[in-house]
Amino acid sequence: MSIVFSNYSYQQTSYINSARNISGNLYTQKNKLSTFFSLQSVNDSLQKENARLMHTLGLHLPTNPLKDTSYTTKRTIDSVTSTIQYRYIPARVLNNSIDQKTNYITLNVGSLQGVKKNMGVISGNGIVGKVSHVSPNYCTVLSLLSEHFVVSALVADGTVGKVTWDGLDPSLVLLTGIPQSVKLKKLDSVFTSGYSAFFPEQILIGRAAQVMNGTSYKIWLSTNFRNLHYVYVIEDNTNVERSILEDSTKITP
Repeated sequence: MSIVFSNYSYQQTSYINSARNISGNLYTQKNKLSTFFSLQSVNDSLQKENARLMHTLGLHLPTNPLKDTSYTTKRTIDSVTSTIQYRYIPARVLNNSIDQKTNYITLNVGSLQGVKKNMGVISGNGIVGKVSHVSPNYCTVLSLLSEHFVVSALVADGTVGKVTWDGLDPSLVLLTGIPQSVKLKKLDSVFTSGYSAFFPEQILIGRAAQVMNGTSYKIWLSTNFRNLHYVYVIEDNTNVERSILEDSTKITP
């Protein structure tokens, strides 16, 4: 074989091409393997960059001279100062249940990363839940897919209703409290209203899937809880002020 490959150009060319194909395939498989193992670190870095960008952009709030600014942060770009109300803490999902009446999600961030109880949690596509328990490096999240979890929701014309899960399909939730005069069409978007202390306004909840009756609708969730890997914990920099104010209005018998 050595003599044949050495003295005949056709056989020599065929041998070189075959060897290149084999080595090329080996390099391709090696690259795929190394890329697969580096995906987690790439995703982590991209998620941190997304969180940084969201925090930098912030939310533009109207000036309120009555607001206690000790619970807010300021951002100044080109001599324009605006209030940043929310900070986003990137996290990875370590455990997630969807088949219980009350479902929980475990994240790889805790008090050392700034996480506190009752902080809202969102994905890149929509809402997820709220923090229920916190340790130094981990936290558990009460999932939207839980009984008695209620989210204030907003439809296109500004009408506010509420979203709950009926314990059946983890892809669907129930929107109620919508007046009969307001008609949602299929695939109409439903967002958070901002009335909740957990979520900013205009976070996507899902899209209308089915009319149940004149005042309630089935909503396709924008967050895929069956394939949930990365989320953001939301720190509301003004939530302390709001909680103090709302608690002060409660009448104790």
